[in-house]
Amino acid sequence: MTSPARPEPEPEAATAAIRSDRDTSASSDTATTAATHGTPTGGPSGAGPSGGAATGTTTTPGRTRASDAERERTVARLHDAVGEGRLDLAEAEERTAAAYAARYRDELDPLLADLPGVGRLGGAESWSAIWESVVWRGRQAVWGPEAARPTPQHCRAAVGVLVGALVWVLLCAVAGAVVVAG
Repeated sequence: MTSPARPEPEPEAATAAIRSDRDTSASSDTATTAATHGTPTGGPSGAGPSGGAATGTTTTPGRTRASDAERERTVARLHDAVGEGRLDLAEAEERTAAAYAARYRDELDPLLADLPGVGRLGGAESWSAIWESVVWRGRQAVWGPEAARPTPQHCRAAVGVLVGALVWVLLCAVAGAVVVAG
């Protein structure tokens, strides 16, 4: 919106202001501040608020913007948590609003941090989580449903048992082949 009392910006500043209006990743805070104070984002001389050249975007180094798909995955996980009885409706509604308002990926992770399952947005579970699940299923098969969740030591011991069993099977196969051939 153009204020009648505002002086006309120079052509370079006007071009920068038009570019920033078209840019979907421009900071809404910058645009709101510019609209409130009645100045274009680049100022009359094309310089930003710090005196540097106006680019039309505000970036935060080291942070990646969240996509709509990542927001939707987060919200779907929150809805699953409500169905599992892990979140009540009020907390799920609050977290859902925060998920849709999130700009960066690191703003989505805390919304799922206290929920079991996939804690990150990558989509697939890590190999250690899969291995822990396999060990837990094995413990439940041996000790019954009351078997506790395996510790990291249990998981390492399971790797040792699995490697030992594999070596035993290979030795038996070689010994059997030697007996049959000889």
